[in-house]
Amino acid sequence: MKRAKGNIEMKRKKARKLLFSILFTLVLMIGLGVSLAYNLNRVNQAVEKDDRYALIDKDNITMVYEDKLALEIPNEISLNKEITVKKLVNSKNYKQLLEDLNEVLPEKVQGYRIVRYTKPDLAVKKIQTIPNYTIGDKKYILTTETQEVFDNFYTGKTKRETNLVVDILNANGIIGYARETGDKLKNKLGINYTAANYEKNTNYSLIRINEIDQEKLEDILVTLNEKYFRIKKDDEIPTLANVVIVLGREQSIPMKIDVVGGNRIARDLAKDLKRAGYKNVILRDSTKNIERTVIEYNKEDYYTALKISKRFNIRGMEENNKLKNKINILIK
Repeated sequence: MKRAKGNIEMKRKKARKLLFSILFTLVLMIGLGVSLAYNLNRVNQAVEKDDRYALIDKDNITMVYEDKLALEIPNEISLNKEITVKKLVNSKNYKQLLEDLNEVLPEKVQGYRIVRYTKPDLAVKKIQTIPNYTIGDKKYILTTETQEVFDNFYTGKTKRETNLVVDILNANGIIGYARETGDKLKNKLGINYTAANYEKNTNYSLIRINEIDQEKLEDILVTLNEKYFRIKKDDEIPTLANVVIVLGREQSIPMKIDVVGGNRIARDLAKDLKRAGYKNVILRDSTKNIERTVIEYNKEDYYTALKISKRFNIRGMEENNKLKNKINILIK
């Protein structure tokens, strides 16, 4: 009889333990669920409060700027010669991805949200794919046109409202070329121009600055087909234009471009320069330690170097007046 009572008591204890375990597990799951929902809600509220954030999914990154603009950046976009958006997404290096994109884009975002399933509808006035261009098998962000997108749809400004005037002088012997180039600047940047023939043909293209800010000058340089610019020093052209551009033939230019570096980035850049039409490009392998990527130039070749800098997204520039008819591009 006592043994029977003992067995019943043991069974009751086991049942109580089992019931306690089940209840504890349920309470724990509910607590975790509430905590997860709370944290997710906090994250979403923080992102929505910022109003500027990145949506990251498997196909692209969408940079959201309040209710005005959303820019979709495909994952195949290269941020430099080696790193693509996709590579950073696959490695879950979201912080670095955000830093790299904020460095390139005119306006920054503060946070990001990972899209696991379906991308939410965005209540913005304009959604578009970021302007980009292809060099070889790589796609890069086209910074000048991206700036124009922000001017038109985010900041409310537009380059088409500019009061800039550019004198364009034809010095390559091609009939109608100055007007054709002027129309390109007007259609793309909203710049007013006057077109005429220069008194003689020149080999280099020439540029003379009267009054223009750096950003607009860079926009003009990137838009022009010409590649080799020298500073026009004489003052025989009376004009009220902001800048004077003389379009040269750019044939048999004596300038050499040395790409110095022993890695794939240097090799790819040398190929890209040749594809873009630059002549006398030489790849030089280097065993010395290059601390940073930089373009070295003689001061008279500043605008040639500047166009290369903007075209290939090389931020470092350094004057080196020991160079003559030569530009060095040192690749880290």
